[in-house]
Amino acid sequence: MSRSGTWSFATVRGGVRVAPDELRIRRGLAQTVAESGRALAAGRVPSALRDVGWTGIGAVAMVVPPAVEWLLRGGGSAQTALGLIGLITAVGGVATSVARERTATVPLRDVEHVGFDEGEIEVVYRDDDDERETETVRPRDDEERSDAAVALRLRGVDLRGIEGDEAVSRTAVDAPKTELLA
Repeated sequence: MSRSGTWSFATVRGGVRVAPDELRIRRGLAQTVAESGRALAAGRVPSALRDVGWTGIGAVAMVVPPAVEWLLRGGGSAQTALGLIGLITAVGGVATSVARERTATVPLRDVEHVGFDEGEIEVVYRDDDDERETETVRPRDDEERSDAAVALRLRGVDLRGIEGDEAVSRTAVDAPKTELLA
C-alpha cells in the first residue's frame, strides 16, 4: 500500500490501482489499439475514431484527389494545404481520444461484484446511466492475482470465483466482507 492509501496490481497490459474510493484501470497502448481493431472487425466504429467526425471526412475528401494530382504534377495547392490542416486536426483528435480511453475510473460504490475466472478479473459495475458495464483485466501472474483479491476484499468489494482459485491467498478468501467507508 502506498502513502496515499492506494493498493495496486500489475496486469498483462497495464495496471490497476485500488484507491480508497475508486478503481483506476490503466491499459497500455497496445491493448487500446487491439480493442479498436476488434471493434472494427465487429462492424462498430471504435470510440477512438468517433472523434474524427466531419473534420476527418472533410480532410480526406480535400486531400486525396488534389494529393494524387499534386504527386503527378510535382506541385501543391491551397486546397491541399487546407486538407492537410484538417487531416492533422483529425489525427490529433484520434490521438487525444486514444489517450483518454487508456484509463478507466470506476467508483467503488458502483461496483456490483468482481469475478475471478480462468486467469481474468472481471469488474461488473453500473455506469452513470445505471447501465451494467464490465471491465476485464488479466493479472500478470498468480502473485498479482492474489494481491488483487486482497486489495479488493479490503475495500469491501464482493468477490466471486475465488473459493477454488489456488492463486488467491486464504487471507482474501476467509476474510470477512468489509463495508466501503465513504
